Amino acid sequence: MFVIRMRTVMIYLLILAVVFCTVHFFATGGESLPVSGDGTESVELPILMYHGITESPKKVGKFVITRDMLKADMEYLKNNGYTTVTVGEVIAYVKQGTPLPEKPIMLTFDDGYYNNYCYAYPLLQEYNMKAVISIIGKFTDLYTDVPDENPAYSHMTWNEVEDMMASGLVEFQNHSYNLHTNDKSRNGCKKKWGESTEAYAKCLKEDIGLLQQEMQLHTGYTPTAFTYPFGAISDASCDILREMGFEATLSCEEKTNVLVKGDADCLEMLNRFLRSDKTSAEAILERL
Repeated sequence: MFVIRMRTVMIYLLILAVVFCTVHFFATGGESLPVSGDGTESVELPILMYHGITESPKKVGKFVITRDMLKADMEYLKNNGYTTVTVGEVIAYVKQGTPLPEKPIMLTFDDGYYNNYCYAYPLLQEYNMKAVISIIGKFTDLYTDVPDENPAYSHMTWNEVEDMMASGLVEFQNHSYNLHTNDKSRNGCKKKWGESTEAYAKCLKEDIGLLQQEMQLHTGYTPTAFTYPFGAISDASCDILREMGFEATLSCEEKTNVLVKGDADCLEMLNRFLRSDKTSAEAILERL
C-alpha cells in the first residue's frame, strides 16, 4: 500500500512538472531565460561605441564613419531583432528587475560632436532607435557661447542637447567637463603618478561634478553614468564615482556584458565594441 501511494505521489509531481514546463515554454516564446553561475537571471548586452559621423567617405577612420555606414548598422539591427536600450533601462533591470527586450543592444556616441546631431539623430528618428551620448562639458559650453555648426569639428550646443532629450530617443551621460585630454601629465581622468588619493578625488569631483551641475541646470536631468575618456581607468576612481552618485561606468574593453539582476557590480566598467570604418555592427555581432 505504501509503495502504491509513493508511486501516485511521484506521478502527480511529474504531471505538475510537465505542466509548469509547458506553461513556461509558451510564456517565453520557447526560449529559456539565461542564468548566471549561481542561477540568478541575467541578460547579455553588447554595446557599440561610435564617435564622429561624416557624409564624406574620404574622411572615415578609426573614430569616424559615414552616415551610410551608420544607416547600414541600424538596418542590420532592425532586420535581426535587436532593440536599443539606454543606461537608465539597464540600471532599472539590474536594480529593480524591470524587464529588458529579448535582444537588447546599446548604441553609444562619445564626445558629443555636432555631427551626431545633424547626421545620427535623424537616423535614430527614422529607425525609432535609442542612443546614449556622452558629452564633454567644456566643448558644449564653448559651442553654445560661440555657435559654429561645422560637422567636421563642432560639438553640439545645450539647445541641441535639450532637443534630442525631448525626443525620448537620446540619453545623455557624463564624459567629464575638461578631462578629455592627455596634457598636464594626466591621461584622461586617470590618477597621476604620485598623486594622493585626496588630491585625485578632489580633481574628479570638481571636474566631473561641474558637468553634473551643468546638465541639471540646462536640462533638469542628472547623468547616472560616467564614460571614461580614452578608456583610461584608475582603481581609485571607482569608489570616487560611486560616492558621487554614478550608478554605472562605461569602459572601452571589447567584450559582451552580462547583466545580472540584483548585482550592481555588473554595471561598473561596461564593455563596448568600437565601431570603426573597418568593422561594421554586423561583423561585430556575427562574431559574437
